[in-house]
Amino acid sequence: MSRADEAPSVELTAPDGAFARVYLDGAHVTSWIPAGSNVDRLFVSREAQYGPGCSIRGGIPICFPQFGPFGPIGHHGFARLSRWSVVRQETIDDGARLVLRLTDSDHSRDLWPFAFRADVSVHVAASTLTVQLTVTNTDPQPIRFTAALHPYFAVENAYATQVCGLSGLRYRDGLRNGDEFVEADDVLSIDGHIDRVYYATPDVIELRESDRTLRIEKRGFPDTVVWNPGAEGTRTRADFADGDEVHLVCVEAAVVRPPVLLASGEQWVGTQRMTAVRDTPSD
Repeated sequence: MSRADEAPSVELTAPDGAFARVYLDGAHVTSWIPAGSNVDRLFVSREAQYGPGCSIRGGIPICFPQFGPFGPIGHHGFARLSRWSVVRQETIDDGARLVLRLTDSDHSRDLWPFAFRADVSVHVAASTLTVQLTVTNTDPQPIRFTAALHPYFAVENAYATQVCGLSGLRYRDGLRNGDEFVEADDVLSIDGHIDRVYYATPDVIELRESDRTLRIEKRGFPDTVVWNPGAEGTRTRADFADGDEVHLVCVEAAVVRPPVLLASGEQWVGTQRMTAVRDTPSD
């Protein structure tokens, strides 16, 4: 385990000042500050662990080739625990972009016996952060996987925050034995521990606080996950600090049901784009 300043990372700064930081371990975005702002829109716990084999608590973990328990290997897969390599870093138009790559290894094949190439592209510009996961099947046989981008959004008060765009949709409730329900409320309010997978969701969802809004767009990911650990969840995890649950809401782009099935040589692309559409003047 390393300190944050000891683990290798790349800083992206767009010409307009938009900023992101990405760690090579996990291809993990840990900071996103829109242009003209001084407020980080991603939450990272002060107790977060860094370095090879550590999953950073916060930011945007990459869940691949498995999201949660939905598959035959470990929770959330091995991509978030692996060292990725830099393919390129560049300034394009008014933004900055970084591309990282992970390929199969002896270790990954012990866990998941397939050849693959995964690329993560991180692009920051103006008020927008875009993260794209591209998976290529380099194995001679088909591969099957679930995946997610798992952003921890920083909020002033999670329990005064609403997720908009999920009304009327079917969801799996991880806190009620995985049973399925239909969202009856016009907006989803966070009132404590929540662990839901919403299926076949719209490609645009909003995370609303009293004085600012995030627009969260996705492509290629059919599902949306909403998660908050609640007070008990932070108390029982060493890489959380007490009270962290008040300052984060996870709204994740996911492919859970059905899993992706890729023939040999095929490619799958999933994208999540986050835009600060309304901010306080102090930002």
